[in-house]
Amino acid sequence: MDGAGLQGASSICTTQHPANVLTGIFNQILRHHFSDPDRLEYNGTNEFTDATHDTAKKELEGYVWHPDNTQTKIQIGSVWEINLQDIQRRPGLYVKRNGLQPKKVAINHGFSAGGTKDTNGKLLRIEGDYHSVLVQGSHTLFTVGQAGAEAELLGQEVFELMLQFGPLLRSELHFQSFETVECGEVSVLEEATTHFAVPIVVGYAYPRTWRIEKVAPWLKTVAVDACAR
Repeated sequence: MDGAGLQGASSICTTQHPANVLTGIFNQILRHHFSDPDRLEYNGTNEFTDATHDTAKKELEGYVWHPDNTQTKIQIGSVWEINLQDIQRRPGLYVKRNGLQPKKVAINHGFSAGGTKDTNGKLLRIEGDYHSVLVQGSHTLFTVGQAGAEAELLGQEVFELMLQFGPLLRSELHFQSFETVECGEVSVLEEATTHFAVPIVVGYAYPRTWRIEKVAPWLKTVAVDACAR
């Protein structure tokens, strides 16, 4: 679990899957991975690091994240944290949530009457009705660099990270499914046309079940007339 930086993600058991929690988890995974050069996969000569080095370095060794903004070599955060001054100085990884879509899992959204069994196996009636849907969503992880090759290099690292740890993420985050959908093509960044970005899309699905218990006639206090207001 530590290999993907998920040691702080156990709150999913109680918080379910709200968008801000998932965005924070993907940020945490990226920061954990890029905080240690030994976790970074690609090797070879890196044209973007200090050219005075006589020996070949890991290609991504110069892209280590640090919580201190004055020491970090790469920015990692949510898309609304993009700062044009920061990306002029260093590359970045940015997380964006996409839309959520509820999908039917059964006829009438899995409606069933409330009930359970006691310790003797006797059926007990519980007030209310249960409903279930499958929520499908996705996040896009953008890699941003001053050169197309830099964005590609970072994009491939993030793509491989999501691909390899996908089964672990599905299990630990209680997803019904988790897939690395796409590593998109490199393109010019709209916010800074001298920079390039690569989008990596991950998709997931998780079940949502809830119980509706009637405590009063619904809409009893709502006045309905023929006039739209």
